Amino acid sequence: WYQRRVREAVVSTQSTGTTVISILQSTVMLLLIVVLIFVVSVQSNESDKGYNSLHFGTSSNDYVTFNFDMSPFSGSFSACMWLKNLHSSSYPTVFQYYPSSYVYDIWISSNGHYTRVVGDGGLDSLQSKFTTPSGKWFNLCLTWSLASTTSKLYLDGVLVGTDRTASGRALKMGGQLWFGRTHPSHTSHTAYVFGGELYQFNMFSEVLSAADIKRIAEGGLCLDLEEFSETRVLRWEDILDKSRNGAVVESETICKNFTDALQAVTSDLNKTKDALETVTGQLNSTQEELGTVRSESEDQLETCTSQLNRTEEKLEKASVQVNSTQAQLETTSGELKDKEDELETETAERNKTMERLETCSATLTSTQTELDQTRKLENITRWDVLYTAAYFNKVFTDELYEELTSSWDILRKLVGANITDGIIDHFRNYHIERDCSVFEQLSSAMLRQFEGVELTSGIIDHFSQHIEEYGCDNTTES
Repeated sequence: WYQRRVREAVVSTQSTGTTVISILQSTVMLLLIVVLIFVVSVQSNESDKGYNSLHFGTSSNDYVTFNFDMSPFSGSFSACMWLKNLHSSSYPTVFQYYPSSYVYDIWISSNGHYTRVVGDGGLDSLQSKFTTPSGKWFNLCLTWSLASTTSKLYLDGVLVGTDRTASGRALKMGGQLWFGRTHPSHTSHTAYVFGGELYQFNMFSEVLSAADIKRIAEGGLCLDLEEFSETRVLRWEDILDKSRNGAVVESETICKNFTDALQAVTSDLNKTKDALETVTGQLNSTQEELGTVRSESEDQLETCTSQLNRTEEKLEKASVQVNSTQAQLETTSGELKDKEDELETETAERNKTMERLETCSATLTSTQTELDQTRKLENITRWDVLYTAAYFNKVFTDELYEELTSSWDILRKLVGANITDGIIDHFRNYHIERDCSVFEQLSSAMLRQFEGVELTSGIIDHFSQHIEEYGCDNTTES
């Protein structure tokens, strides 16, 4: 990623001057081509009256009428136009094709009151759809097909009405075209006078698609209709050449006014051309400087590339080591996981063992307590001596018998004395093993165990005999 970003930055630096120069040169050429097209267009249209509209007066004497071969439209047609209402009347008739008495094969009004095809009035009374304010241009298209027996009305490219016409009813031939009012045999009343502006009235010998009609409306007043030239039979240019009656005059549209604006633009573009040539010279000089910078940048790029290549090699080696280490870590991690599982198992078993030991300890403690209680006082029997360590769980031999009987013989010395805890402790401590070290350490306290006991001659004889038997010469006579 780092290497790619460095290369992009260097290449961008190298190509900046060339790119800017190329763009500006292309811009100059494009502007010159546009100027040439505009100039040619303006020159050709200055003599073309197709940019003019017809402004109709407000009396029934202001109209245009002529005969026209309507056979191309006998099976289908599309009539499109731009309208501007300037006069208020009830039935402002823009166009009427009148082949015979009281037969209105085509009737178009600018407020939607009358819209008829082959005598059918299904598209009449659409005044609510005509909402464009007075003095504003709007587009109107009427289509009809004998095959589908369908007529449609569009306002500003939007379908506002659809009607079915009589089956087999074709457009009649031999009639007159009337613009600005109805045929006189119908009426000359001023309520049927148009009194507005008409522009680009064209009839096509086909049913234009909804997309084409929308494109015509969105293209505006100055849209070039050349692509429809094959089916545009009744052309606006031809209508402008017809004779007019009354106050019907041509009026320049915004398209005509483009001429002066384009000439001004042409002058400005010429000035821009000179300025761009100057800038081009400066950029050529800059290009030479950039060539020097590019050479230096290439050397720096080579050095940087070499360093990056070495860095990449090191990174690859490090990556291999990291991958190896990662594999080892994964293996170790698996082993640790196994050990953790074993440890958890052993811990669970140990916990169970501890629970059993605690239970056993409690049981032993309870048993020991019961045993201690059992061996005290009245619960003790003379046979409990066999529970001592010298006899319990051992083979009873002659030696043990002699030792047991000799121990009982010692008790003869105590005849006449009262048996106390001190005497019992005395026999426990001093008549199990002959250990002079123990005897020496405890002899000074020995007599204390006989506190409260009447010293008889037998007890005194016992001490004398006991000391002689041990033969410990470090004892103290009392």
